[in-house]
Amino acid sequence: MKNRIHSLWAWIAGPKSDFVLFVVLIVLVNLVSTNAFFRLDLTRSQSYSLSGASRELVQTLEEPMTVQVFFSDKLPAPYNGVERYLRDLLQEFSTAANRNFTYEFFDMEKPENREIADSYGIAMVQIREVKDTEVGYKNAWMGLVLTYSDRIEVLDNLTTTDGLEYRLTTSMGKMAALTNSLAGLDSKIRMTLYATEKLGALGLSGFNQVERTVHDAYSRLNRRNMDMIEWQRVNPEEASLVDELAARYGVMKINWSAGNDGEEAGAGSLGIVLEYGDRFRTVPLDVARVFGSYVITGLDRLDDRLAEALRSLMDNAVTIGYATGHGELSLEDVRSGAGRLNQLVADTYTFEAVDLSTGQVPPHVSMLMINGPKNTFDEKARYALDQFLLRGGSVFLLVDSFMEIPDQGGQYGGMPQFVPVSTGLDSLLERYGVSVGKNYVLDKKCYEAQQRGVGKVPLYYVPLVDRSGMNQNHPVSRDLAFVLFLQAASVDSVAASGEDGKTVIPLATSSPQSWLMADRITLDTRAMPLPEEDAMKAQQLAVLVEGRFDSAFASPPPSGTNGDADEDSPFSPDTHLARSVQPGKLLVVGTSAITTPMVMDEEGKQPVSIFVRNAIDYLNGRGEFAEMRTKGLSLEILDETTPSVRSAVRAVNLYGVPLLAVLAGLGAWRLRVRRREKIREHYQGEKGGAA
Repeated sequence: MKNRIHSLWAWIAGPKSDFVLFVVLIVLVNLVSTNAFFRLDLTRSQSYSLSGASRELVQTLEEPMTVQVFFSDKLPAPYNGVERYLRDLLQEFSTAANRNFTYEFFDMEKPENREIADSYGIAMVQIREVKDTEVGYKNAWMGLVLTYSDRIEVLDNLTTTDGLEYRLTTSMGKMAALTNSLAGLDSKIRMTLYATEKLGALGLSGFNQVERTVHDAYSRLNRRNMDMIEWQRVNPEEASLVDELAARYGVMKINWSAGNDGEEAGAGSLGIVLEYGDRFRTVPLDVARVFGSYVITGLDRLDDRLAEALRSLMDNAVTIGYATGHGELSLEDVRSGAGRLNQLVADTYTFEAVDLSTGQVPPHVSMLMINGPKNTFDEKARYALDQFLLRGGSVFLLVDSFMEIPDQGGQYGGMPQFVPVSTGLDSLLERYGVSVGKNYVLDKKCYEAQQRGVGKVPLYYVPLVDRSGMNQNHPVSRDLAFVLFLQAASVDSVAASGEDGKTVIPLATSSPQSWLMADRITLDTRAMPLPEEDAMKAQQLAVLVEGRFDSAFASPPPSGTNGDADEDSPFSPDTHLARSVQPGKLLVVGTSAITTPMVMDEEGKQPVSIFVRNAIDYLNGRGEFAEMRTKGLSLEILDETTPSVRSAVRAVNLYGVPLLAVLAGLGAWRLRVRRREKIREHYQGEKGGAA
């Protein structure tokens, strides 16, 4: 036995065992690495590392969270990169999570897995595939399903890595919050379909399928939400009930006129309402006119709309105060107002109208947005804003220096007039060390519009702020580039920079080729002569001021009608703050147009949309959300160059590289000739010496 042990030890110590021991070492290292490993993320924005908010979420899961991934293998670029990123991201989630998080990838070559994907509503899509010299199409699945407790959330069409961590984290967070809310309900949520039967008899197309379609959608929604929803259908016939539903819930009221057959004029209701307690959400059923007949449309998207309404009803979303009563952009106007912004932030925030003229901001509001006011704020409203900021509130102020009034002559191509806007907020801002100029910032680096017969026309009043103009050290503007600031005024913060207790952070700055238009305002680029180069300089477009502010008021304003003190006034010397009790945040942008559909896209993926959403996140204390949203955006951004530089690079690629190859070949040839000569001289010299 001792001889065998001695022989084994000698074999291990000898060179013959090196290969076997090396293989064993590799196996052991791999086994250890499956549970103890590390990764290095060398990207500037840490695009492949989990954010703090994501780690905190998965570490505090109270119920099992399962991620089922239905993603086809061997997809062409760039979709194969999405799958690889998704695998790495879920591995990061799993490493950081507690025992309640699991994930699984399904093999989509198996028919049974395709059936599972179909049952969840994940649609098969066609993607373009290039092989050799042929272009074809390939069927693919690119989606996942989140399951938390009894709730199910589907994320489909995952075609890009941009914002993928943000989508996963926010979706999981909403599911966890909604599940906890549903688990704590003491009664069921009521879902009611209000549909007047007479609408079907009068020929409203699609009406006969409404009840069945809505009930089927209710059944699916109820199964996903712990059976906490009850259903009913109501047939409103009385005119008083129709009017009441329209006034109370905003349920669509459909009028009909008297008919030749003796049918009297009347009105009916059509819509869905979700209610719990005194809260409710209305889901309208769209009615459109198609080829002269009225048709109910949008039923194919009913599941998503009901799910969003339920989430909005039950989620503990952060409430944002939205100032009204001074001509601000409307949150309901999706064509020219802030309706699109309202839709983009609805998954996380809820806007609540705040009338500052009442003299106070509701105590549950921690952020106030003032978006494009056109009328003057009275002293009472300004004081309410002042005290809100001094109590540690956050203010997002988007102000316009001019109001555009269309040409009243009715002539085609008539030029609008630009009237200066006076809101009365200038005195407040000046007290805080900030001022907004009565001007428009014009920039040679701007958006260029393509016009027929003319080509590209520079729109100097739409500065295009690149990476160098966006503050890359702040979560609101980090990794953003090519942000459009439409009709923006300059924002000066020099006065605030020298004050103690304040931090001034410029977030967006125009290029050094900028100038100001303060007189004879026009948007006609032909009437905008370019100034001399030495007259141009960069201008601040968005500035964030944080810290402690001094009040713009020495005392509360009088509230009586005659300027005397009013015993019932909510203001008193005891509540007046002369200086901030908590650090506040004030973000000033010289335009409200960046919150309108003119530059804000529907999906919120354009840089200007991301900038606005990041600002809202940061002002609500959710800077990590902004970091997640912008991850990876800077990976493919190229530095902009001049035409001369592009021509030089092109010439080097076309002629310089071949020339270098030729010179390298000549150099190698000359070295070989020189080497042969040295060898010949060496041997000839030896022969001569021997002789």
